[in-house]
Amino acid sequence: MRCTMSSPLFRLTRLSVVITIAFFRNVHAEEEDDYYRVLGLDAEHEDVSERDIKSAWRKLSKKHHPDVAGESQRVMYQRIQRAYEVLGDRRRRKIYDILGTEGLKKYEKPQEQGRHQSIFDTFFSFIGGESGGNADRGSDEELMLLVTLEDMYKGAAHTAKLPRIKICRKCRGTGARSKDDYVKCPHCGGGGRVVRRVQIAPGFIQQIEQVCGQCGGGGRVVRRKCPVCGGHRLVRGSSSVSIDIEQGTPNGYKMTYEMEADQQPNKMPGDLIFTIVTIPHPEFARMSSGKEGVPDDLSTAVELTLKEALLGFNKTLKHLDGRVLSLVETGVTKFGQIRKYAGEGMPRHHVPSERGNLLVLYTVELPKILTEEQRKAIERALD
Repeated sequence: MRCTMSSPLFRLTRLSVVITIAFFRNVHAEEEDDYYRVLGLDAEHEDVSERDIKSAWRKLSKKHHPDVAGESQRVMYQRIQRAYEVLGDRRRRKIYDILGTEGLKKYEKPQEQGRHQSIFDTFFSFIGGESGGNADRGSDEELMLLVTLEDMYKGAAHTAKLPRIKICRKCRGTGARSKDDYVKCPHCGGGGRVVRRVQIAPGFIQQIEQVCGQCGGGGRVVRRKCPVCGGHRLVRGSSSVSIDIEQGTPNGYKMTYEMEADQQPNKMPGDLIFTIVTIPHPEFARMSSGKEGVPDDLSTAVELTLKEALLGFNKTLKHLDGRVLSLVETGVTKFGQIRKYAGEGMPRHHVPSERGNLLVLYTVELPKILTEEQRKAIERALD
């Protein structure tokens, strides 16, 4: 039997394809879920904690598990698992909060993305559908973090609260009052670019493709503005960053926090980079040791009286961690003499069980005036 475009068989086949396509579109539409709402959480509040997310996931997973609630709840159960897969992972959650599901498609690792890619994604990629190329990335932000030598010696945890520019959580960065107010641009048809014809000479017309002036290249326009951000898509806020200063962290060390810089619409945020700067200490200084030049040694100065320099001493020195070291010498100590105390220097970064040395520079305070009796006593002692 010959199948023509007007034959019943062709119409039936075409109808089957349409039904199949519609089915896959509906299945794939689950990817467009508001993952916070799937878990019964408020997406507009940034204080939704990891504990809140995990608790909601556990509760709903038990309620909608097919073995408990029946096969009719399998799709809902899968939606719950996907929501937790995104919100339960810090990096994915950050991407989702800023760029939504489209951002997840672009920035999930290939092995992760493949698990959630529908047959329809693959099908449409062959017919000119949207590609998964990377969006633009915002600029990194570098800040100096002043740290005491005590914290670098012992290790410490700090929390930095920083002013931030953030995507409006009410409109999810669209600038629109609702999803219905964020529509395809009528000027470019959603493509973001338009073709303009310019006559360059009689009978010669040149076509120039340019960014759409109505939507700015985004392909969508806002009918009614978001009441929170006023259509700007961004709001001022703050974020807290937990900073762990490890024992032996070197001066100038850079600590990078992924995607913690200011946010921008349709862009991955840049990184926040802290450069560790040591606050000068009144008593101790950090020094490089050996050929490697690793700053694991500590130095300090101790002043002796003339009597202590000649006859010996028993002094104490308070270390950076509060311990009291005993400095004992029974012989003569020369002016400018340096003594090394092994294992009392800085911890080695990443290997805190190993430590450098403490170098103590001894100086001698000489008396400004000697009495005649003192002079004679010294002369007799040195004869």
